[in-house]
Amino acid sequence: MAHSHSRDKADAPLPHKQPPALVHPPVPSPQRELPRPPQVSYPNITVVETITGQVDAAEASFQECAGRRAIKYLNLAGNAVGMVEADVTAVQGLTSPLQLVTSTEPGKAIRHTISTIVDGIPALLKVLDIVAKSHPFIAIAVGAFRVAVELDLKRRDNDKKISLLFVEMRDMMAVLLQLKDVNRDKRAGDDNTTISGRMQHLVEKTEQDIRKCANACNAYAKKNILSKVVHSSAWDGEFKGYIQGFTTRRGEFEFALSIYIGRAVNNVTDKLVSMEEKMDRVLRYLDACTSPEERELARQVDLRGGPQAVMQDEKLLKEVSEYRTGPSGSDRKARTKGVVDEFKALQTDLQTDVQTSIHQNMEQFQAKFLVQQRELEEQMRRAMHREGDRIIDAVNAGPHDKIIDPDIHEMWKEMRWRGSVKDRHFVLALREYFREKLDQLKKTNDSETPSVPSHRLSEEDEWSMEYIHITRVQPIIEAFDDDGSGFITVQEINAFTTARPKNWSLLHWLAYWAVGFQTSMSDYAAKIDVLLAKMFSLKRYALPTNRNAIEQYLGTVWTRISTLTAAFRRVEVDEALLRKFEDYTESEEDRLLRNLETVKYDIDARDTLELIRGPGRVEKHLFPLLYLLLKRDFEIMRLARTQCLHVDELFDSMSTVMWVMEAVNERHDSLADLFKQQKLDPAQQFKIFAFEMFKYWHDETEIWSMKRLKEAKFLEVPYDDSLEAQGVQPASVINYPLRSVEELLSTHESVMTEADRRAGSIIHRILGHWSGFCAKDDLYPSQAMFSLDLHVCPNNPKQFQCNGIAPNGTDWSLTGDYTIMEGGVVQYNFSVRYVARFATQHFSGRLDEHGSMLSGTWGFDDKPFVFYFKRLPSELMRFYPSPAELASNKARALWHFATSAIHAQVQRDMGSWNWLQERWQRGKRYVELTVRREFYQLTSEETADLARCHRIMTPEEAGLYQIFRDLRERAIPMHTLIHCAACGDNIRGSRVTCLCCGMKTTIDLCDKESCLASEIGLDARDDLTSPHLPSHEMFKMRRAIHPFREFGEMYRAAQSALKTARQVFAATSAQQAGASVENGSPQCVKCGERASMPCWYCIECEERIFVCYSCDYRHGGIKAGKHQKTHALVRCQMAAAPVDAESEHAAKLNARIETLEENIKEMDYKMQGGFATVDERIAVEQEQLRNRMDERLHALSMVMDDRLQRLSGRMTSLDERLERIEGLLLVLGQRFSSPGFGDGWLFQAAASSQIHVRQSSWQGTRADSLNYTPEAESEFSAWVRRMRRAG
Repeated sequence: MAHSHSRDKADAPLPHKQPPALVHPPVPSPQRELPRPPQVSYPNITVVETITGQVDAAEASFQECAGRRAIKYLNLAGNAVGMVEADVTAVQGLTSPLQLVTSTEPGKAIRHTISTIVDGIPALLKVLDIVAKSHPFIAIAVGAFRVAVELDLKRRDNDKKISLLFVEMRDMMAVLLQLKDVNRDKRAGDDNTTISGRMQHLVEKTEQDIRKCANACNAYAKKNILSKVVHSSAWDGEFKGYIQGFTTRRGEFEFALSIYIGRAVNNVTDKLVSMEEKMDRVLRYLDACTSPEERELARQVDLRGGPQAVMQDEKLLKEVSEYRTGPSGSDRKARTKGVVDEFKALQTDLQTDVQTSIHQNMEQFQAKFLVQQRELEEQMRRAMHREGDRIIDAVNAGPHDKIIDPDIHEMWKEMRWRGSVKDRHFVLALREYFREKLDQLKKTNDSETPSVPSHRLSEEDEWSMEYIHITRVQPIIEAFDDDGSGFITVQEINAFTTARPKNWSLLHWLAYWAVGFQTSMSDYAAKIDVLLAKMFSLKRYALPTNRNAIEQYLGTVWTRISTLTAAFRRVEVDEALLRKFEDYTESEEDRLLRNLETVKYDIDARDTLELIRGPGRVEKHLFPLLYLLLKRDFEIMRLARTQCLHVDELFDSMSTVMWVMEAVNERHDSLADLFKQQKLDPAQQFKIFAFEMFKYWHDETEIWSMKRLKEAKFLEVPYDDSLEAQGVQPASVINYPLRSVEELLSTHESVMTEADRRAGSIIHRILGHWSGFCAKDDLYPSQAMFSLDLHVCPNNPKQFQCNGIAPNGTDWSLTGDYTIMEGGVVQYNFSVRYVARFATQHFSGRLDEHGSMLSGTWGFDDKPFVFYFKRLPSELMRFYPSPAELASNKARALWHFATSAIHAQVQRDMGSWNWLQERWQRGKRYVELTVRREFYQLTSEETADLARCHRIMTPEEAGLYQIFRDLRERAIPMHTLIHCAACGDNIRGSRVTCLCCGMKTTIDLCDKESCLASEIGLDARDDLTSPHLPSHEMFKMRRAIHPFREFGEMYRAAQSALKTARQVFAATSAQQAGASVENGSPQCVKCGERASMPCWYCIECEERIFVCYSCDYRHGGIKAGKHQKTHALVRCQMAAAPVDAESEHAAKLNARIETLEENIKEMDYKMQGGFATVDERIAVEQEQLRNRMDERLHALSMVMDDRLQRLSGRMTSLDERLERIEGLLLVLGQRFSSPGFGDGWLFQAAASSQIHVRQSSWQGTRADSLNYTPEAESEFSAWVRRMRRAG
């Protein structure tokens, strides 16, 4: 099956949850037998029987070969290979025993069988559709099966475990083919029920099970590979549950059908037992379905103590993660590189259990399911016979007979083309074909005796021929040739013609791709530019807590989108021409909008993107899709002016856009590889292809060079709220609900509901309010206080539930039940699941004899830690003694609890200042420690201090301090992708940039004195022509700016402001002695003292605003009048001392040399890029030449082998002939010297020798038939013998 992201904040998708396990129906009674499967050729072959047969064959083959000498030699060879490839052998040794079978030829056949059956699922669906017409009640299950298959086909990977699930699903659905032999009105059984009445509930449950299984597969596909390895046992257990459930459901189907089919039912018990045995082997095969990379990662995890040890030890987890990607590697799923902390996302992913992952994925999957249903309906609508299209009568007809469109069919037949044709030839022939047809149509209309005109063409289409000419061949070629191969196939032609709008002619459709696509995309590109420009104007009005999220969004999104829109070859939008195509463009925009609204604008994986945009090239839908995404994100930014957005709101929007950019990148890479294979220069081809859309994506130096950015000016659109849409409801544009501070800090009283009063005695004992803490090892408490208000579940009286908000604002939900242990002891089990950022916590505990304390163990996957909950209000629980204090001296601990609680109550009622100050200081310490914990490992003293903060604070207080912390953190400017050149840290707060240095990128420093005083040498930056010195001219920014779009404007403003400030100081120094400050001398806007260099000068204020060094450092920014704390400043310092003419000439010469060095270095960068391109082309040519030489050498070797073989045969024949001649000559030589020599005797001897030569070798003839002796040998015979031995 096909490919998998999850929502993927970094290396892996966000956690998702899992549906309930399949309900396994009871096995049919042994007295009744399931009917035999219907005799359908392919769909009823079960994978269980096939796999088991292959396994049995492998086992039999092994037993037959065991002990043979060949096996011993193979074992020795295997040992030798293992010594050479030790790592591979170690990895393979980790696999299950079944892997030894799957690596053999029968094992390969098993895998091939699975692939074959999975590939045959579409054929099964066609037959099921036919059966569903006779039995409509199965349509819901067939529809769910079809959607699940289509969604899985959109995946890019080929996971064998998921494929095995779909095979079992297919076997279950194949049983329904037996319905074709059942009359839907037939009644049978003791209850005299129709087949629909008997099977309706089974079909409905099957539809739900298919959805749940497909959701589990979707959640699994999104997971990071390391997460799959760590949670492999849990995932395998989940998949095995579905496999067993589908097998059981299959038995239920066959049992129900047997009543109506009336076949023999005598062997059902044996068959079920056999199915169970075979299922065990299939499940073992499931265990072996792991890739080599997963097996190696599993080995690395085991070497470090197993999954639990790796998850709990950050160092071990980093080792395993770096083992996979390398120390500097990064996963391709990191869509926002440089922005997302991949390792933290990996930790979050690992802490989320399988059930939670699948459950959390369900909402997004249901949206994808709905979108896929709509897409299938649209495909069926398009597949219906279009008026004027041909009906294909035979599948095995000629190539032209497979073409649906009648015009192209006729042209293809006339041209006698086969299955494909060169793209340019096809388009030019199509143009000439329609030109001739229109000319014939005109002549027919002008004729006095008109013939029957063509129903496919009209004079209304004549306007389109204006645009279908030689200069517009390329876009038409791209419209047909989706894969860019240079050839147009029959399948591509049918896909192109069936995609055209319903009421459009083929000429109208061709005209759209010739000129309409470029026109409409130019219009969308202009709209995108305006939206982005308004976003930059709007961000200054956003609340401080939202600015970092907006900067992060724009810093990531704008550069990539602008790389595409700036490269696109735009045309002036002709409104009249645009109206000819607006019905199609508007319908496509509506389709994309409907799909985006269905998935709530949240693209969490590549298959989701494919669902939303539809089939075809990504550039077809790119600009409309980006426009709709940006339009919605702009409304979110408008909301950011007045509301505090959820921290993930714009992050998810950014991730959605990055999924689109990932598709663009993959398209670019595939095109570049294709151009190289065709021996074309990709850089030149991208200047032609898709109206140059990918030109800058291929080579960004042309647009994003530092030299160009310093001079670049971008579109500016002031934000005017009165011109925007009014009355937009926040719920229509955001995915995370807005929550007021009052709601976050509100306290809820525990109120007993009517359902609570009716609850059973066991559940009733645990209901009500609880407060308590969790311990972890020796740390008590290990997290903030829990405050629970437990109520009975409305839909299950044997379960209880609760909801709440974590201190960081994340919602959580609690569900639980109870188990009666041995001796009648009741154990309560419950789990707390968080919406995001925290792993699910599992608890198991018991009540004490009074029912006032609930204690037990808790954990994530297992439960190694303890917890203690009491029926006390939160205000009192913070003083309750710990278990260790109670064990040490219970009376003293309880007395201290009582006095502390009363004392705190009195202070709170009196509003004591000391009490308020103490709580405020404790909150500040809590915020400080939680912030530090984000970046550093806390010391033992700090860990103990944080535990004291957790214990003494109520959940409401912890939430309040967390809000303060978040607001404080989010208000500090974060300069995305900008790092300090001195210390290397990501710059937060003030960013200081040098005006003198940097050719590729700027020299940026953080506001620390040590960094500002640092010297950046040539060894640190290869684009520096001279070291950066602390005396260089620099400017400071206290708000984040876009590193590309806004840098040029700020750079030019800083240079202009510096020039103005120096003029002011020059004019001041030129005044007469004694001139007052009021006469224009610069003074600090804060302290009023006379400003002297070095000092700061405001870049953004129209008035002349100076700030002295001490005031700026002391206050961290100054607000005075129109001057704001966030305004950028440029540093004013003494200019270089005046020099004589010779020194001035030397300085100018040095400046010119430095400029020349910069130009040479820039040329060097370009040449290096050119050399890299040449090297790539040379490598490609070498590889192609090597392949051609290998092919020719192989062919030559084959010819030579053939010739040598024939020559060897001829030599053998010649040798045999020579042997016969030698024998004959030997006989003749001997007879020449014999007495009684004569003609008759010679003839007889010759005849005799011929007979003997044919019957035996020449040696035998010489010795046996002629009574040869060495003494009788003649000189001639001796010569022949010597020649023979010499040969």
